[in-house]
Amino acid sequence: MIYSIFCNMPGRNTRLFINFNVLKTRLVIKKLLFIVAIASSVGVFSSCKKIIEAKERSIILNAITTGHWYVELYKDTTTDVTPEFSGYEFQFYDNYTVDGILNGTVRSNGTWAADETNYTISANFPASAGDTLLRLNHTWKISDSYLDYVVCSTPAPGGGDSLHLRKR
Repeated sequence: MIYSIFCNMPGRNTRLFINFNVLKTRLVIKKLLFIVAIASSVGVFSSCKKIIEAKERSIILNAITTGHWYVELYKDTTTDVTPEFSGYEFQFYDNYTVDGILNGTVRSNGTWAADETNYTISANFPASAGDTLLRLNHTWKISDSYLDYVVCSTPAPGGGDSLHLRKR
């Protein structure tokens, strides 16, 4: 149904017909265009967010896998056992393996994993790696980090282990 208004415009000898059906159609088209524009921008922002997250992961992975790391501090509850790690370095790889290197020689291979959501990193060396490397077999809660250091701990009742890794 077409609705119209007939108006006499004051001071003029003209008449104006307003076709509400045409206005309604134009309004619907404008609303649809607005919705499409919003939906597109949400998709663009979502894509941008995913790209940014992927780039952040890439930067973190690159920081972890570039260079050798060493144990700057390791406390087993309250006992400082850092000297056990003297001469050890660690090379992390982007395939989530890690080499435990003692005085320039690979002592053992293990695996590692990171969880950006929970701010944790875990390591797993085999039993044959020896007691020193087995100390690293935990899920570590990261409390501080940068491109060249990580501070983490294993929360446990009565106190947990503390670990500080630093990149050479």
